[in-house]
Amino acid sequence: MATTISSSPEETLALGESWAAKARPGWVIGLAGDLGAGKTQLVKGFARGMGINQLVTSPTFTLVCE
Repeated sequence: MATTISSSPEETLALGESWAAKARPGWVIGLAGDLGAGKTQLVKGFARGMGINQLVTSPTFTLVCE
């Protein structure tokens, strides 16, 4: 498994966007990481790369705030 280290939120967004260009129907992508690791930023970039303009938020952060 390859490892990619991002140095900024913008880099993480760009990584997600590039992954979206390579994604194929039927793929299942799982994300794991601590709160603040950048999962939501990655998904925001992925959504942008898929042409999705809706708001992307973190369900984990919402649950932790309750």
